[in-house]
Amino acid sequence: MKRRQLGFTLVEAMVGVTILTVLTLAMAGTFLVGYRAINNEARVIAADSAVSNASLWLTRDLQSETATVAGTIQTGTPMTLTYGVPPVTVVYSIDGNANLIRMANATSQVAARGMTRVIVSWAGCYGTVSILPSATGASAVLLNVSNRPGGCL
Repeated sequence: MKRRQLGFTLVEAMVGVTILTVLTLAMAGTFLVGYRAINNEARVIAADSAVSNASLWLTRDLQSETATVAGTIQTGTPMTLTYGVPPVTVVYSIDGNANLIRMANATSQVAARGMTRVIVSWAGCYGTVSILPSATGASAVLLNVSNRPGGCL
């Protein structure tokens, strides 16, 4: 009488483990590609949001300032703008967490998150603002601003 075989042989088990490993690696590769795509998209959205928020405040204040001020806003280097009657003083700075801080009349608020630096330059009444987000791979965004509070034409 022949004995019936119970279970798998070592070769069969090794073949099964090999097939399972190949399938797992293929699935992991697919998930990794998806994760990277989502991560890159999140960085782009964060950079766009930071630039959008910064541009809203900066263009309004730069268009209203009584004297054109040029310079770079970065960590440790603030920029002060003044406009209006009675005068409103606005100070922009970037803190250690890469937040663009806008302080108007001693009240501070975060104007934008994720900023490396903001460069403001003027040629007559026309200014250029370069905003550099801190997101990996983000590029600087240029804004054109005009300033005419004193009748500059």
